[in-house]
Amino acid sequence: MILPARDKAHLVASRSYLTYGKAELRDKLERNPYSYLHVINPDGQQKIEAKRGTRPFYECVKKGFDAFQDRGWIEAIESETLAVYRQTSDDHVCTGLVGLMDLAEVESGRLKLHEQTLRSREKLFATYLDEVGCNAEPILCAYPEDNMAASQIAAHLAMITAQRPDLDFSTTDRVRHTVWLLDTKQARLISNASDEIPVMYLADGHHRVASSRELAKQRPEINQQGLMSFAIPESELIIRGYHREMRKLSMTKSDWETLFQSLDAEIICSPLEASAPGPAAFGTIHLHTSHGSWKWELRKTNIQDVDAGWLYRQVLEPYFQVADARKDARLHYLAGTESSEALMQRAKKYEDRCIFELHPVTMEQLKLIADAGGTLPPKSTWIEPKLRTGLFIHGF
Repeated sequence: MILPARDKAHLVASRSYLTYGKAELRDKLERNPYSYLHVINPDGQQKIEAKRGTRPFYECVKKGFDAFQDRGWIEAIESETLAVYRQTSDDHVCTGLVGLMDLAEVESGRLKLHEQTLRSREKLFATYLDEVGCNAEPILCAYPEDNMAASQIAAHLAMITAQRPDLDFSTTDRVRHTVWLLDTKQARLISNASDEIPVMYLADGHHRVASSRELAKQRPEINQQGLMSFAIPESELIIRGYHREMRKLSMTKSDWETLFQSLDAEIICSPLEASAPGPAAFGTIHLHTSHGSWKWELRKTNIQDVDAGWLYRQVLEPYFQVADARKDARLHYLAGTESSEALMQRAKKYEDRCIFELHPVTMEQLKLIADAGGTLPPKSTWIEPKLRTGLFIHGF
């Protein structure tokens, strides 16, 4: 396990670079030389010939990673195999275990998956892992709490978190990050309890899992290294909606009304007020366009058929000819952290776009689908907590 140096943890650990706009990213790189963003964005402050997504580019990432280690900004903790991590925000606290998970847990079905992945991203990240030799973002898993093992883990966590932490810092988004490194005895006790958890659910990181499995086929020794994970009780998981935005449309108000009529057997359609909150329940979809906003209430619902699946089958595929939701360039995904008002205003700005605002998938739905071996459509869940990049690094 590799962690930031104690005195630089708050500077090294960063949000995912995908959450930064160009100006904000440039400002962060200029103002903070310790940010892990420098590692994953080697072209951020200097011109390099290599293009993103290529092995030469990833070689530059590897050089940046090695430089951070050489300077002592990140350090390998050789004797520690497990850590406890707590993330505290204004309205939420989650505490769990960070450690290596055997890829065999996926093959055996103990780690349940629930989301389709994009093949192009699987290959891209597998190449990244192969070239860089590290992963700076653990996957996020949730485990059920209705078993003795979970109670034992909770007791261990309570004792560990009562001690002085090894890292304790806050970030500018008003989130506190606290880390306890476990000694050999603590790690053994909590590992034994964790091994008795009957099943875990992959909450976030399906592409990281798929890419690691892809790389393990090419390099079997990777199986022995494992995959870094952060496991928390399922009650501490936050699931938000993940909305769909269709672009490059040529829809008049009359065209939308025609679509509503064609869906009359499937939905009850009614106009939305400007101040309307987001969808209140499963089976409700809000449509936002430059011509107005509407509420769709599905006439028939099935708890194992999430709204994103219905939307694809009944609207995106037949009406907008989206043959593959993983590849169509017109289809974009919007984080569930956006407010309904913001989504409505965004849709009003662009005549060639529309936004389908979805209710979050519930934990019950996620578990039912995963237990049945099913999958959700791509980008069906916006999961929190989000871990900082570079806080926990697995090198191999």
